[in-house]
Amino acid sequence: MRLDWSTLLEVLRGCSKVVLTSHVRPDCDALGSELGMAGILEAIGKHVRIVNAQATPASLKWIDPRGKIESLAEKVRPADLADRDLFIVLDTSAWAQLGAMGDVAKSMRDRVLVIDHHVSEDDLSDRWFKDTAAEATARIVYEIGLRLRVPLTESIATPLYAGLSTDTGGFRFPSVSGESFRIAGRLVDAGANPTAIYRELFEQDTLARLHLVGRTIAGAVTSHDGKVIISTVRQHDIKEVKAQPADTEDLVNLTLSVKGTEVAAILIEQPDGRIKVSFRSRGRLDCNALAARFGGGGHKAAAGTIIDGPFDPAHERVVAAVDEAWLAQQAAVA
Repeated sequence: MRLDWSTLLEVLRGCSKVVLTSHVRPDCDALGSELGMAGILEAIGKHVRIVNAQATPASLKWIDPRGKIESLAEKVRPADLADRDLFIVLDTSAWAQLGAMGDVAKSMRDRVLVIDHHVSEDDLSDRWFKDTAAEATARIVYEIGLRLRVPLTESIATPLYAGLSTDTGGFRFPSVSGESFRIAGRLVDAGANPTAIYRELFEQDTLARLHLVGRTIAGAVTSHDGKVIISTVRQHDIKEVKAQPADTEDLVNLTLSVKGTEVAAILIEQPDGRIKVSFRSRGRLDCNALAARFGGGGHKAAAGTIIDGPFDPAHERVVAAVDEAWLAQQAAVA
């Protein structure tokens, strides 16, 4: 069922030991929501562990200065979490995005609660709290703290501001509202440093990353009078410029920034041969519906999926699907 606020708060107040998790390849909305939620729950007397399937990427470790986030990839065993009476999944509603933590969630199915803002969902739990109008899961966590009357501290405000800033693209995406800025202001008043956070989020590119950006833009192909742009990143591209996997994040948003572009897609080859596909639009084409055709999902303006190779046939399928979706959208408004 969809939990209303009173039911959600009752569940949170009634638990004792909590484990928080989020999606693989975490961004700052995932990590920030975990850290913010942990601080809120600890403030009302709960024992909290944050455990993800993968270790926090080196480029994002700044968000967790106290090293609170653990992972199955390091030292945590699934059996270590058996004593948790509540298992909260943040910022995803998809089994595939939980990695090895998905198996842990299945073993604790009756204790799982999902808190998310994405449209797409799997059958993770019978207990959901979703607000698809929220610009970030960090926004929902902020609202939870407000309703639990937990005072904002710097250690709560900083990760929540980072999450809000990440999922709004630095407060520039269509999901941003006046309330987004009002919340951001309250987080800053509580100790979040917008200058420092901006630098960590948007001004930490390595030379290798910039070389990869150049290759991505140079190899992009446009269609439909420049309204659609599709780019690719192969494993050899990453290796030749000595980039890291994290350097591929946000490349799709750069391609969407090309003047006149309405829809962007990028295919990024993974080390295991699978392909990460990301879709972006300026709001008219439904990226969530497009990603759903490949077993993925997300939001109307931003969505993604992971598909199997080989790369070239997969690329052809994605191009065909984007073309079909664009033409259908154009016909609908004609």
